Amino acid sequence: MNSETVKACKPSLEENRLLLAACFSGDRDAHEKLVRQFSDLVYRVIQHTFSVKDISYTRYDLEDLHNGIFLRLFENRCKRLKQYKGKNGCSLASWIRIIAVRTVIDYFRKESVDALNRSKTAAPLEVIDYMETEEPEPWAEMDREDQWHMIQNGLEDLRPRDKLFLKLHFLERLSVGEVANVMGLSESNAHSMKHRALKRLRSKVLSNQ
Repeated sequence: MNSETVKACKPSLEENRLLLAACFSGDRDAHEKLVRQFSDLVYRVIQHTFSVKDISYTRYDLEDLHNGIFLRLFENRCKRLKQYKGKNGCSLASWIRIIAVRTVIDYFRKESVDALNRSKTAAPLEVIDYMETEEPEPWAEMDREDQWHMIQNGLEDLRPRDKLFLKLHFLERLSVGEVANVMGLSESNAHSMKHRALKRLRSKVLSNQ
């Protein structure tokens, strides 16, 4: 693909203005379109920022930060997106890049502050408790580190929507209602989805012992 083709495929300022207006109105399709349009950019920014800081990362860090950046863009009725004015030649892509870099830097600062008190393998207690059964099994004999490792592997085997729900709820610490809002679900459907997703996760984790 030559440079002229790439340029032709690039959304115009007017197209981005209309996309933002739709996002501000709460249009879920517009939210999804913006994520698709800028997802690759956000992944590149995350990877580059880790590289510049000479900090290693896992695919879990990459995915969690990617989700966190878009949550930050959409939270409070798109407050940060509304701050974009397009002045001095600043494109929407440049604005999202700035938000992404700030989010990753905030992540580094938080990790630094929490480093002495935080265990990377401390799985949410509700998830661990859900894995328990009345029958003796290897799971009950594992330490938290091994349990969390198995839960992470189980998450990666879930359907994308189940994985996103559980990560937003348990790792990003969003309430079920907040996750419902992000994913365009009713709260009752969100509670049902949580139960089904945990049931599938439990099945995958315990079957892989």
